[in-house]
Amino acid sequence: MRASLRSLVLAALLLLALPLAALPKIAYLGLSAALPGCGEIALGRSTRGGIMLGTDLLALTAWLATGREVTNLTNSSLLYAQAYAGIPADMPDSYYYDIQQYLSSDEFNQYQILEARNYYLIYNYDPEGYAAYLAANTYGEDEAWSWQSSEHQDHYRALRFQAQTVKMYRSLSLGVMLLNRAISLIDVALISRDPDKPTALYFTPLGSGGLMLNYRLEF
Repeated sequence: MRASLRSLVLAALLLLALPLAALPKIAYLGLSAALPGCGEIALGRSTRGGIMLGTDLLALTAWLATGREVTNLTNSSLLYAQAYAGIPADMPDSYYYDIQQYLSSDEFNQYQILEARNYYLIYNYDPEGYAAYLAANTYGEDEAWSWQSSEHQDHYRALRFQAQTVKMYRSLSLGVMLLNRAISLIDVALISRDPDKPTALYFTPLGSGGLMLNYRLEF
């Protein structure tokens, strides 16, 4: 990943070093698609381009860092559950959700048995459906778990929550990179029509400390 990123940056720098007249319009769009802000820099909008390029590099750094953190937290939660609940390896996500909700597989199975009995044997007498439901929705001995205490389960739940939170931040980082590319592509498409005129796409500061994206349309 780092090698490909270095190659991408070097390619963008080589393109930026070429005379502007030597590049077709689509080349500026390609630069912005690869690294937002490069197209603006090549067209002489260095301030805006630098902001976009810096934003993308920060978002990429956050995306890579959160990816590593998600992996570490997930591995930590699995090792913790193996040590204090005796879970088997390589189980589906639904299993890891169940072990954070129930102290043991016996407790989980008893709940499923009660639900199935009420539906299949009391309200609708269907012994075959009852047996099929239990076979599909209970855990066997090879899938059993039992937490040593509720405190251990709470700690596992906290690790899972941290991993989910970091996943959300990782998705946000990816969203920033995609949005940054979309804005840069639109910006470059408008600038490249006539590099000597002010761009119709620009930002204005808001009183709350944010930025508003504006588009000026002239008739």
